[in-house]
Amino acid sequence: MGVKNWKCAGSNLDSEIFSVQQKYSLPRPVAMFLVARGISGDSVPDFLEPRLGNLSDPYRFPGIKEASARLWRAIAEHEPILIHGDYDTDGITASALLAWVLSQNGAIVHSFIPHRFDDGYGFTPESLDKALETNGHCPVLVTVDCGITSCDAVESATARGIDVIVTDHHEAGPELPKALAVINAKVYPELKDLELLSGAGVAFKLSHAFIKYGRENNLGGFQTRLEEVLDFVALGTVADIVPLQGENRVMVKYGIDALRRQIRPGVRALIESSRLHNDLTPSDITFRLAPRINAAGRVGDANVALALLESEHIVEAYGCASQLESYNRIRQEKEQEIYQEAKEQIDRNLAWQSPFSLLVAGRDWHQGVIGIVASRLARDYNRPTIVLTIQGDEAYGSGRSVARLNLVEVLSRTSHLLDRFGGHPMAVGIGLRTDRIADFFEAMDREIRTQIKAEDLENFISYDGEAFLNEMTPAFFEYLSKLAPFGHCNQKPLFRFNDLRVEHCGAVGGGAHTRGMLQSRNGQIDFIAFNHPPSEFYRRTIDVLATPQINAHMGRNIPQLNVVDFREV
Repeated sequence: MGVKNWKCAGSNLDSEIFSVQQKYSLPRPVAMFLVARGISGDSVPDFLEPRLGNLSDPYRFPGIKEASARLWRAIAEHEPILIHGDYDTDGITASALLAWVLSQNGAIVHSFIPHRFDDGYGFTPESLDKALETNGHCPVLVTVDCGITSCDAVESATARGIDVIVTDHHEAGPELPKALAVINAKVYPELKDLELLSGAGVAFKLSHAFIKYGRENNLGGFQTRLEEVLDFVALGTVADIVPLQGENRVMVKYGIDALRRQIRPGVRALIESSRLHNDLTPSDITFRLAPRINAAGRVGDANVALALLESEHIVEAYGCASQLESYNRIRQEKEQEIYQEAKEQIDRNLAWQSPFSLLVAGRDWHQGVIGIVASRLARDYNRPTIVLTIQGDEAYGSGRSVARLNLVEVLSRTSHLLDRFGGHPMAVGIGLRTDRIADFFEAMDREIRTQIKAEDLENFISYDGEAFLNEMTPAFFEYLSKLAPFGHCNQKPLFRFNDLRVEHCGAVGGGAHTRGMLQSRNGQIDFIAFNHPPSEFYRRTIDVLATPQINAHMGRNIPQLNVVDFREV
């Protein structure tokens, strides 16, 4: 208990908290949450009541009108449209989303999802050849969740008379592809507020522009309800760990509602096979749904996941979901095997490591799961981490960042040692020669030290502020649901409660967890503490960091604190 430092995000903000509380008649802990997260003033109402009508005009994207016009012309002239996606959840959902919208309006649509091992990552001249060989000539090609650095592939497609529309959210290279349209907020400074979009989010923006253009020009789109593809946006956005802020939060909120309605056979089959119910949350996507979709691309065929999402018949959907279950079991086994080998390297000081970074490598580690291992190690050791699989003279890897370090920027400054790299600030992929691994680690570690300090890697918990038990009122819990959806960059409220006496407690979950009652001078409340046995609490007075929640039990809604960390007073 209490091994991490506690840092208050809402310190020295009392006057602003009071102002927000008074202006909007909010419970003080709600106002404290909002101010600690940088939400105040006129932004409060839209945060508490996010509306689809507040989504920005898709026409803000340069070139998106021209892209929409070209898609409608393809429909009018019966030209096939090829969608080139990616093999992770974001790329698969973006493909399914755009294909559904286009097909609903009469388009002939073919989708191509590259194979992780046979085709490699992204839109390449080789994947273009394979896609056209599989689907025949398509005069229009749309990339989703890829393409922003695919200059050669776009040039090759253009030489064949194909109009390319690039939709992506990854970092751009020094040169943009010469496509009909490049739809990526990261290349337009005026779209800074949309840089957080996922690949599925960008595909939604193109779909929105496409429908808007069709209606304005009396071409079609009148029957299409874009709310019906927000389940895809929620899956892709949460799975890709982009911030649940701004428009992402709005789309995920309504997308979660769409997932709960299970309007698609494939979504229903996926939820049932994941042993979930209709009270879905973003964490269910993170830990249950997305891993199953991702497993197809990691250890099998990502097209099985696409077929699941596009299924129109429940029997077909159940078959695909069953195959994903099989893939996911294989993924779990391989992930755990590599994770244990990597941990052993670190513990025996056989890895490349420093207080600022970590790199592990193994011969013929399964390339499909090393990204998950990198995520686990980065979390365990709180350091930017690269995991490499060595295959002959080449090494391929995935990296995960911490402390908001932009790993893409780090790699760009060490690119002379790499054959290729790309990705997000927090998640990257790389390739390099095996004999350069040591030099690369030294260069990467040196660059990381210029961008972050030792205190940035300090193991701490950030909380919103100090609250009191008598503030855990019905009014507070009514507002709690308005602060959702919770996820990356919009974590659940975390408050500090001081001088709480453990009135009673008992073991749950076979003794690994504790449930009981906490009491202070101004109130009492139930608590649950996972991975802490009752012996740590018995007859003690403690300060706690906890997330307030409602425990629905046997038809009753009981307020409780989910204890994250605690200290004996």
